[in-house]
Amino acid sequence: MPVVLACSGCAGSSVQTDGADVAASTCRPAELHGLFRGFQGTGDSLAGAIVVVDTGSRPCTLDGSPRSIGLLDDGGDGVKVKERALDMPPGGGPVQLLPGVALPIFGAPPAHGSAWVSLTWSNWCSDTTPAVHSMLVVLPSGGSIAAPVDAAVPDWAVGPPTPRCADSRGASSLTFGRFQPAA
Repeated sequence: MPVVLACSGCAGSSVQTDGADVAASTCRPAELHGLFRGFQGTGDSLAGAIVVVDTGSRPCTLDGSPRSIGLLDDGGDGVKVKERALDMPPGGGPVQLLPGVALPIFGAPPAHGSAWVSLTWSNWCSDTTPAVHSMLVVLPSGGSIAAPVDAAVPDWAVGPPTPRCADSRGASSLTFGRFQPAA
C-alpha cells in the first residue's frame, strides 16, 4: 500500500521513492545545507562540486541549475567572475532530497537522497589571489544558501588557489551544471 504524505499549502509534484508515492515540494532555503568540496586543478581550470542536503522534516525537490553561484572570499565578499549555467547533464529532471541525509565526510561520495552540482572556474588573470572560503548558491526557485569549504579537506588535497591565466584579455568565468542526484 503506498504511503502518502500530506503537505497543506505545498505546491508539489509526485515522486517515486522505494515504491511509494510521496508528495515533494520545492526545497526552501531554510531547510537546506550546503558544502563546497573544494577545487582541484584540471589543466588551466579548477573543478569542484557543491553537495546539498535536506535538513527539513519533509522530502523536497531541486529542479534545474542554480540561478547563480558566487565565489566568496574569506571576508565574505564576492570574487568577480562571469557566471554561466550549462544544461549538464542534458535534460536532467528534478532531484528529490530526503530529510536527514548527512553531508559526506572527506573522501566519501554524496549519499543517496542528497544532490550535487559541478562547477569549473577558469582564467584568473588578476594580480590578487582571493582565498575562496565559501559559495553562495542561488536556488532555481529563488532564495540562496551558503556552502562553506569542507573544513575536513587536508592540506595535501587542496588544489591551487586560482585557475591559470589563459587569456589576459578575457574575463574569469565560473560555469556550473544542473543539480544531480547522488548515486
